[in-house]
Amino acid sequence: MEKRLLLLGMVFVLVCVLSPSTFALGYIGRPTAELRKGQWSVGFDYSYSTQDLERTKVKVNEVGDDGGYYSDRYRYKADIEDFTTQRYYGRVAVGINDSWTLYGQLGGADVKWDYTVPEWGDAEWGYNFDNDFAWGWGTKFTFAKNPKTSWGAALQMNWLNTEWSDKHSYEDPDYRESWQHDADLETWDLLVAVGPTIDMGGWRLYGGPFYYYLCGDYDLKDTGTWEEYDDGLDSGYWNIRESADLRAKDNFGGYIGAEIDVSKTCNAAIEFSATGSGWGAAAGLTFLCK
Repeated sequence: MEKRLLLLGMVFVLVCVLSPSTFALGYIGRPTAELRKGQWSVGFDYSYSTQDLERTKVKVNEVGDDGGYYSDRYRYKADIEDFTTQRYYGRVAVGINDSWTLYGQLGGADVKWDYTVPEWGDAEWGYNFDNDFAWGWGTKFTFAKNPKTSWGAALQMNWLNTEWSDKHSYEDPDYRESWQHDADLETWDLLVAVGPTIDMGGWRLYGGPFYYYLCGDYDLKDTGTWEEYDDGLDSGYWNIRESADLRAKDNFGGYIGAEIDVSKTCNAAIEFSATGSGWGAAAGLTFLCK
């Protein structure tokens, strides 16, 4: 009866927060300590997520020559939609004591998004950032336990730094233009989850509610030159720098997962998570080493 009530409660959390878009959340795993004192493990996990970020104000500093030198500073609002993140991590964990696990993870992240400016008639650009370095750490603590159910809390932080660049050119008999875009993205996120891990006999059901916070910085450098051949040669250039702060659109959600014993020293897990603006999915494989 207890297992049924807990399962219904975990499903209810996800149903209440589920909606069409998503968020940049990685693999969590069960929210309770996974190792005994002195025990350690290695693992691998993959996560996929996508989200619409909170509308942001973009600061612009523009200088150039369009027949005469000019300099301008202004702001506009942008929507970053379908912020899609794939993370690939290797993970090492250690049991500080029977109720406390600490872990670190290293790997890579691939980020894509659609960048829309409503005041410019919903002009949209697609960015595909490089697959770059990412890392994180986390800890899990069990604060209550009985033979079938453990209750605990998990805290996890992740960082990534990635870039994107693109070149274009245009030419006709009277005009030539070339330009280059260079973008830099840095983000970090924090997740705090609480909930149960339920022993189902050979596999474990886990999940619960969580708080999620995403913070980031976006910088773009757009440079270009032009030449016009009409009654002589005219030429000019532009240099545009943009910067913006990024934030998650929603901060509360829930998740549910299942972990199965593949062997005495190996287990596999799969999980699904959601906030008021989305969903995400992840899978992990863990090997006990001691």
